[in-house]
Amino acid sequence: MLSKNRRLLGVVFFGGVALCLAANIAETQTVPPNPELKQRPPMTQEEKTAAAEGRIRLDVVVTDKSGTPVSGLDAKDFSLQNNGKPQPIGAFHASDGAPGKPDSRVSLFLMIDMVNSGLVDLSFMRDEVERFLRQNGGQLPQPTTVVLLTDAGSEVVGKTSQDGNALADAVHGIKPVVHTIHSAAGHEALFERFQLSIKALGAITAQEMDEPGRRMLIWIGPGWPILRAPETNYDAHSHELNFDAISLLLNHLREARMVLCSAGGGSASTVQDLMKPVKSSMEATPANLALQVLALESGGRTLDAGNRSRQVEQLNSCRQELGAYYTITFNPPPGEKAFSYHALKVTVAKPGLKVNTTAGYYAEP
Repeated sequence: MLSKNRRLLGVVFFGGVALCLAANIAETQTVPPNPELKQRPPMTQEEKTAAAEGRIRLDVVVTDKSGTPVSGLDAKDFSLQNNGKPQPIGAFHASDGAPGKPDSRVSLFLMIDMVNSGLVDLSFMRDEVERFLRQNGGQLPQPTTVVLLTDAGSEVVGKTSQDGNALADAVHGIKPVVHTIHSAAGHEALFERFQLSIKALGAITAQEMDEPGRRMLIWIGPGWPILRAPETNYDAHSHELNFDAISLLLNHLREARMVLCSAGGGSASTVQDLMKPVKSSMEATPANLALQVLALESGGRTLDAGNRSRQVEQLNSCRQELGAYYTITFNPPPGEKAFSYHALKVTVAKPGLKVNTTAGYYAEP
């Protein structure tokens, strides 16, 4: 296994091309530091307690049959399993997420993906994001950041704000950009799109890891290519590097308290064969870094493009899960093997409810 310092580079090789997901990757991106993004309130007493009583923190959303988040549950209603074994819960905190109640400790990111979309798709996505932002007179329940991903990299559109009309005006000004990554380049073009997309996700995640609060990133568009290839295409070193990238990014998503949702990337059935946890380096390929897989692993969802007129409905459906939620913490069991995968399962002692949270974590050295 690579050293811890090497792991922080998060390098994954595919077809002889290197992809860097450094922990400081934000410094290499065109996403500029956003002062408003960093101006967050100090940690609440509940969050300080949570940090003291458990090294690993999980945000848990419980929904009813209609998909509406359920509030009013207590710590005694929850149980946690770690690799199938009961795991004691440390701290517990409930956030009611009352409809229409602003919550500065919860934030939303909207990623408009031009890299993996055509010009016609951009026009549609831009219009739908505008409609989404102008709902309710433009009053947004959470601080919202719009990010545009192009072949040149990623950039923040406007400023982080709860003024949906101001953000919508900024989105309206987005102009189509001719692709510099041409599909005629075949495999190289697919990998370049994959690389740009993963870098953008890594940059946002790294930037948010040390900030208090919970957040959601909705990736709007079909998502980057799923790089499937025969296992014989990889040697042991390549498998190891892929494994490092997978474990690093999934752990960073959890530590950033970021749930990832794919709006337009396809239903969960499209990646069903990739949903088995990657437990060893020899199982790891770039396909395990598919947007749809990362979304489901983070506790989010992946939604089919379907009827384009439903894009706003999909965005609302994802954002709804920023309502009522619960935060639980726990300490990993002693003697964990470094980089071993731990599947997590949270259940509630009430029938008819669904629980969404991080699927698992990789043990740190």
